[in-house]
Amino acid sequence: TQFTVLRRETLGDHKHHIPVTRLQLKPITGRTHQLRVHCAAMGHPIVADPTYGVYGEASANGGFHESTINQLAPHRATLSLQKQINALGIQKMCLHAKSLSLPHPVTGQHMTWEAPTPF
Repeated sequence: TQFTVLRRETLGDHKHHIPVTRLQLKPITGRTHQLRVHCAAMGHPIVADPTYGVYGEASANGGFHESTINQLAPHRATLSLQKQINALGIQKMCLHAKSLSLPHPVTGQHMTWEAPTPF
């Protein structure tokens, strides 16, 4: 997965200013959950990810042991920060395909669809 930091932002209301980072992600292989697993493995799970987030069903930290993830990603989203984000009650995962491109299955013509980010 290739990623670019677009900007640093905050989530929350006037009482809570929880830091988050907006990324542009580009999958390389197209494997199922690739973006989600890689973000979690970098110590920055996607906001409201029900599987790889703080209370997710999958392995925490993308499967890395706590001591390993601390070495690999010393500035990662701490467990405390992840719990604060979770407490905001965001229901939809903050993952969106800004654009999709593929060849038309019949004509072979290259087609692209774009949609603005809803969050």
